[in-house]
Amino acid sequence: MEINQTTNIYQTQSVKNLSTAYYKELEKIDYSNYSANDLLNISFEEAKTHQEEFDKRYKELSDNGDIKASQYSKFLHLKGALNYSENSSINKAYYETLQNTDPEKTGLLSFEFQMNLQEFSKNEDINASFMKNGRSSNGNYVINHKNELNNIDFVSFIDKAIANFEKALINSKSSNADKKVQEQYQNISDFYKNFQENFNKATKEPYYA
Repeated sequence: MEINQTTNIYQTQSVKNLSTAYYKELEKIDYSNYSANDLLNISFEEAKTHQEEFDKRYKELSDNGDIKASQYSKFLHLKGALNYSENSSINKAYYETLQNTDPEKTGLLSFEFQMNLQEFSKNEDINASFMKNGRSSNGNYVINHKNELNNIDFVSFIDKAIANFEKALINSKSSNADKKVQEQYQNISDFYKNFQENFNKATKEPYYA
């Protein structure tokens, strides 16, 4: 199912966005006592609806020195996932996958995801960026426009990424590659499997922001 063929998802978008109205009708949430971990566990719908309060509390925690660097980095990636594309299923799946990722690994796996997505959009092979020379996070490989995602068969992308990294993981083990290399392949493979699960679930849910 291609993103540009998932008309039913976009047709029901206005209905699914009722959840946003529902959250806005709730009594305003007081985040003043929320810890960094509390905020990192807020649902996609709540975070999307209360982004201003979300940002304000994180700034307070940062100013008071009550948030670790890895937690703040994860917060920034979660914030980016809220409006990553024009497809709410992708955004929700991306947010929840990052939410399930160890803060120490969030940055690297988010970077890997965007590099791989760019490769796929150019009909290039999907490979681990850490195994390539000359790769840097200068933005040249990142899809910057949301509408570009509408032309990508996202389901095929996830399927191909899982297949490629599962194969790479098996090969790294059979060739007795460095344990760190095996671990990175395992982390990437797990990330995409979790993403696939969250995406499939998001496309079937009746309401989301």
